[in-house]
Amino acid sequence: MNNILHIICGLTTAGLFCGIGWLVLAPDSTKIRRGPAIEAVQLAGFVEAGVEETERFGMTGEELSRFEDRWRNAPREIVALALQIARGRIPEANALHEIGRDGLSRGYPAPRLDFTVNDRPVVFMTTLLQEAVLAYNFEAAQALLAAGADPDENHGEALFLAVTQKTRGAPPFMMFPDFDAMLPFLRACLKAGANPNVQRYGFLPRTPFGEARLENNLGAMLILLQSGADPWKQYPGPSGRLRDSALESLAFSAGSNASAEILFRLAHSGYMPRGTQQQQDRVFALLSAAAEKFASSNDAKSRHTAWRLDQVSQALGDALSRESHADALRANLVEFNYEKDGGWYLAADEVHSRYDAPISAPATGTQIWEP
Repeated sequence: MNNILHIICGLTTAGLFCGIGWLVLAPDSTKIRRGPAIEAVQLAGFVEAGVEETERFGMTGEELSRFEDRWRNAPREIVALALQIARGRIPEANALHEIGRDGLSRGYPAPRLDFTVNDRPVVFMTTLLQEAVLAYNFEAAQALLAAGADPDENHGEALFLAVTQKTRGAPPFMMFPDFDAMLPFLRACLKAGANPNVQRYGFLPRTPFGEARLENNLGAMLILLQSGADPWKQYPGPSGRLRDSALESLAFSAGSNASAEILFRLAHSGYMPRGTQQQQDRVFALLSAAAEKFASSNDAKSRHTAWRLDQVSQALGDALSRESHADALRANLVEFNYEKDGGWYLAADEVHSRYDAPISAPATGTQIWEP
């Protein structure tokens, strides 16, 4: 009996020492390279915790639940790094250096997120820089770019995400939505050499500027213009015919409040490229058509439209050295009172609507400043 007790005690003591040895010698769990499936199990805890807990890790529960779909085909060390970024953490410079420029830039397929455009299959690709943008993790994006991550990888998708992703918590309905949280990402990518005129991933006939125009993202459009974006750039549609450029599209819809104000701000920026003479002629023809349709009667709405088109044509005439075309357009506008019938919605230093602005915008804004 005593011999049995000695054996049990010996085994217990050996087990205790083995346990202590494991705790001392085991590698730091944060440095263990886990596979996507293991990371997904760890991730589930954050998903189940709900939005309030997961927000401090840079992404909401719904966004985290899509993480595994994006990264299931990436190497373990890349998945671990992506998870750090998704949680809002900043990767260490040494770790980024070890992975290297190519590894940090590379796109990885995510078959569950594949899609089609015009009956053409598109393989969805994900990159670490895209993950940083999705997570609103600007410090991680800066670290990746500083370590050599290529912002043009995957057709510049990180740039497009920075153009289309709104500030968290912003009102859902705004004439000029709030993208302020993304503007630093956009600037950083462009400063790192991103192509401002790249065509969007998936054969879509859009540039970052064209995407920003669709979103009424004035801040992005101004930054892109300053960085060399071409608002006159055209791409063929499904039929092969060239679509209107973003600038021509704005001129076509210049009878609307938002389009006219955006066009004015772009022309007023000092960075407007000239395009071709044919494109310039088309823009002034479209503005004249808008004036004839929306600013030909003497009611208050028409007078305000006339005021807007007067300001737009002056600014474009100066920017494109087409003052005579601008003067001809202005001469045919219905008569209006400059002070009573005018007003932009945004001040000169604003790029999105104020949060207290009514959803149903008033007929005129309150901001009047010279073109």
